[in-house]
Amino acid sequence: MGKAGTGAKAGLVAGLVYGIINGIFAFILLIVFKSDVMRVLSSTITGSESKLGITAASLYSIEIDSSIAGGIIGGLIIGLILGVIFAYVYNKIPGKNTVIKGEIFGVILWLIFSVVVGLYNARIYGLTYYMVSIALGIIPLIVFGYLLGVLYNKWNISTQPVTDTEFYKNE
Repeated sequence: MGKAGTGAKAGLVAGLVYGIINGIFAFILLIVFKSDVMRVLSSTITGSESKLGITAASLYSIEIDSSIAGGIIGGLIIGLILGVIFAYVYNKIPGKNTVIKGEIFGVILWLIFSVVVGLYNARIYGLTYYMVSIALGIIPLIVFGYLLGVLYNKWNISTQPVTDTEFYKNE
């Protein structure tokens, strides 16, 4: 298995854990910011949806019910993609060991997805929601980066031959 396969495998496992944590945080955010979410959902329903019996409350219920499962499924997909990307950019990430490289990768992802892309949510849901989502968003991405680094290191096949000292080290 090449570096892309190793990255994909490590990314899947790290993505599963990321998805579980992210799904739980999404569930919490939906509950804490229920009034803001309901306001946005109410404003998005047009006449045809309300004639079909779709209400803001029913959409909110669907969001609550699917938040954790959606986080897990999304985490697996994102983990797979980002694991492969990590494998290809591994040598360009600063740091001396794989765990540090994984953590740096996680922080970069947090800056891109939570801080920059999350600005869209600030416009829709408000600044308080944005700030809380930034604070909560770093936790799953730090865990993702850590696990990605640990697992990539564990499953990465070295192309360097093992020396006699390394071979006999554990005896």
